[in-house]
Amino acid sequence: MPRALVKPVPLAAYSPTQASEATGLRPERIAAAIKRGELHAVRIGTKTRISFRSLQDFIDSHAPATREVSHV
Repeated sequence: MPRALVKPVPLAAYSPTQASEATGLRPERIAAAIKRGELHAVRIGTKTRISFRSLQDFIDSHAPATREVSHV
């Protein structure tokens, strides 16, 4: 008998490791952004969590990527 399909539960907040995996940024970059106050994180018990909105705001706060074309 086939297994029933189970819908994944969306995350409301990420651990720093999950935030790193979700964005493709190095864990050190995430930790440094938290330490500098650029990325808002909270402690709940012994766990550090970053809300989806905080992570999105952090990404949106950076300049958009552009391709510069040199006309030589």
